Amino acid sequence: MSQLRKEVTLNLREAYEAPKLRRAKRALNIIREKAARIAKTERVKISEELARFIFSRSIERPPRKVTVVVEKDEEGEAIVSLGGEVAAEQGADQ
Repeated sequence: MSQLRKEVTLNLREAYEAPKLRRAKRALNIIREKAARIAKTERVKISEELARFIFSRSIERPPRKVTVVVEKDEEGEAIVSLGGEVAAEQGADQ
């Protein structure tokens, strides 16, 4: 069972300050930094589902905001997955 579970909306506007071909990667790094701050840990894993959502509009145009679920497990590792309505919609599609 997780020690911590929070659903938060992260603003990714800072990613658009990066060069066009690095924006999605910068968005993932922003998510990683903010999740580490929320969970108070240095080790962060991003789910494949969330990474696919960030890259869904190509590397040049990541989403401006994303709702994520940050969970901290017993080993002190934060696991970040897609949350909110987007996760429900993607689950219905598959």
